[in-house]
Amino acid sequence: MFIHKMKKLLLILILASFNLNFAQMLPKDFKISNDVYKKFKPDVKQNKGNNLIGRFSSSPVSSQTIISNFISDIIVVSNDGGDTIWFGTGKGISRTTNRGLSFQNFYGTEPFGEDDVSGLAVYKNWVVVATAYSQLINEDYVPTGTGIKVSSDYGATWASYPQPIDGDFDTTITYGISTIRALPVVVDEFNLSYDVAISKKNNSSDSLVFWITSWAGGTRKSTDFGATWQRVVLPPDAFNTITPTGGPYSFELNPRDPPLGNNNHKGFSVTTENDSTIYVGTANGINRSSDWGVSWKKYNYDSTGSGNGVSGDFVVGLDVQKYGNNVIVWASSNPTKGGEFSAFSFSSNFGTTWSNTLDVAFTHNVGFKDSIVYGATDDGIWRSYFTPPGFSWSRPSIIYDELIRDQIRTNLFYAVDSQGDSVWVGSGDGLARTTDTLTSPWVGKWKIFRAYQNITATNESYAAPNPFSPDDEVCRIYYKTGKTSSNITIKIFDFAMFPVRTVIQNASRTSPDVIWATWDGKRDDGTQVSNGVYFYRIQIDKDETVWGKILVLQ
Repeated sequence: MFIHKMKKLLLILILASFNLNFAQMLPKDFKISNDVYKKFKPDVKQNKGNNLIGRFSSSPVSSQTIISNFISDIIVVSNDGGDTIWFGTGKGISRTTNRGLSFQNFYGTEPFGEDDVSGLAVYKNWVVVATAYSQLINEDYVPTGTGIKVSSDYGATWASYPQPIDGDFDTTITYGISTIRALPVVVDEFNLSYDVAISKKNNSSDSLVFWITSWAGGTRKSTDFGATWQRVVLPPDAFNTITPTGGPYSFELNPRDPPLGNNNHKGFSVTTENDSTIYVGTANGINRSSDWGVSWKKYNYDSTGSGNGVSGDFVVGLDVQKYGNNVIVWASSNPTKGGEFSAFSFSSNFGTTWSNTLDVAFTHNVGFKDSIVYGATDDGIWRSYFTPPGFSWSRPSIIYDELIRDQIRTNLFYAVDSQGDSVWVGSGDGLARTTDTLTSPWVGKWKIFRAYQNITATNESYAAPNPFSPDDEVCRIYYKTGKTSSNITIKIFDFAMFPVRTVIQNASRTSPDVIWATWDGKRDDGTQVSNGVYFYRIQIDKDETVWGKILVLQ
């Protein structure tokens, strides 16, 4: 046991020394140990993330590149001044107003600090961002919410609020004729807002309602622009409908794992069909309200046909496709138990019936372009016309940028949205854009937007990600020649300085700016290298040599 703990501690120290970012805030698990409600107390001093509270002027950093190659969210917003595209990334929020010619990155600025983005919503001039980070507790990394940031002026200024929690004595909620028992959520751990939505409060007012789904924090809404939050009562696992005049109910609003609590009280996704119709995705299905979030009806695997309807009860994404007179609600639904499976579930009749399609891998999000639907999954980015029951799903064979000779080298895609004829896709290995003209799929050329650090001299270089895991990612070696024409050779060596791989050999390069080459963690014979430290050597025209180090960790 001692040796095991020492190895784990050594690994943590190695990773920390390379400044590895663990906190990619995506819902991949829905279970919470019931001990969490005993383990974390409000008065325990933990190493918190950025918890600045107040109002701040925004000073985003302008850059020719996006700030991170991990893209978790893409939102295209049309306004009078042109389209603005907002991105959730592995290093905070970013935006572009000129189709990617430049970006404004908010990472490191107040009130965001170095926190990650877990949720993002944009409505006209309003931008609402949920932030989070991972903290190390008892040798495990625990996702932790750090609050809600709200801008009413397109991101020029921000109001920052703490992660919504309850008081110790918030043990009941009045719901119609019932007094519902409620478990107070008094900590930020496992309480991070994975999704945000914005609607109007009623038909006669411009006042807004913010909705958040926060895993252990449940589903909440704010009617005062994020300053305060109220818990939203959803059906327990045992009920499919609740109304204020029903009951009186005796269940408990409780996000613990069953049997002590309810998976349906763990919120993961939220969207609006219109101002009065709200959808919430949980770990027990899809909840729909058509009366401004008061009454709810739940749809899940068991209640919609056990395989023919909603494919799985873990619903991590929701969105609404509208074209012509069609309104289709889409859910990224994944399994919670045997028999369930990952697919995109959809309803074209306001939730009355449900079907599913594309059961290939874990599903994350959808995007739309008129009658076309795009799906982001752990097995690539997919496209089809909405033609149930027979869909025409296809994915690009390769995403390659001919201009910069770069390629998206992952199947893990998390976000997609359209801007006119352009389609933007976000992956674990970068941001990309192509053109879709409603004819043949995936025939347009690709533009890849790659995040990288500036290199000021030809004797400098770096590798990223570093450490890297060849099973899940590739490592890029960044360098600068300072010449408009040069021949480059890059080789990899093991710790004993034996040659492992020739990455490129006398390759012609014509850019004096930062460029890169990719190593997939394999030897020249195609076998994968073992864990350890490796060295790379860059030779520029055989008259300049640059060395660097890469750590491989599976």
